[in-house]
Amino acid sequence: MTHVDTSPGFAPAAAATRAGRVAWWSIAIAVLLVALGVVVVREALVVAGRVEGDPWIAPVVDSLDGVVPSVAVAAAGVVVALLGLWLVVVALGRRVRTRLAVTSSTGTTIGIGDAARLAASAADEVDRVLSARATATRRSVTVTVTTLEGDDVTEAVRAAVTERLAPLVQPLSVTVVGRVTSGLHAGGDGR
Repeated sequence: MTHVDTSPGFAPAAAATRAGRVAWWSIAIAVLLVALGVVVVREALVVAGRVEGDPWIAPVVDSLDGVVPSVAVAAAGVVVALLGLWLVVVALGRRVRTRLAVTSSTGTTIGIGDAARLAASAADEVDRVLSARATATRRSVTVTVTTLEGDDVTEAVRAAVTERLAPLVQPLSVTVVGRVTSGLHAGGDGR
């Protein structure tokens, strides 16, 4: 077996991030801009005589010719400017961190989904837990366990999940949600 020593100056990997969230309306705006681009190209082809048809943009611009400065026009302009400024801030804003650091000198990380799977696995191994599932964020993990009526496993599950996630640099707060199902208690291993 080969043993590899890392030098004392070995730098850990940079924190993994992903791009900021993209909301449904930003996708809608992108589709509208693409459609506007198609209309402008069509208009250019019509004006150049390469495509037959009537112009679409010129009549719309002519109908707006009588618009005069007013409070409504100024308000619409301010709203559009603020929306554009906000979109720039969101685009250049802080990226979302997707990884959790593990106590290691090599910069090892795990994904948030991996932390949820570890928590569900730890909860599933607790006696009297019939099933477990978990969701996680960068700060907390919520474990939902199903047990039989009368079985209180909340503290045991919390302890098992906390122990399983102990190697994380920043401990996650653990919330246990119990779901009760009716049925017969099985013998043997306590499940």
